[in-house]
Amino acid sequence: MSSPVISKILFTVTFPQRKSGPAHVPLIKLHSLARNQLPDLEVIETIDHLFKCNRCLQNYRFVRAGYLNS
Repeated sequence: MSSPVISKILFTVTFPQRKSGPAHVPLIKLHSLARNQLPDLEVIETIDHLFKCNRCLQNYRFVRAGYLNS
């Protein structure tokens, strides 16, 4: 093996990529958001994620519509 390959492997092992958070918001959290039962910081983080993730936004709209219709 050449030296650049070994350097790249060592760098990858030393500094692994960090996940920025969960891929999607759990449905339990969406239900809590719809019922106004989340702390302020979690509300802000969840809404921020909803703006970034179309799938989670659609799930929240479905959950919210269920609460509005009942």
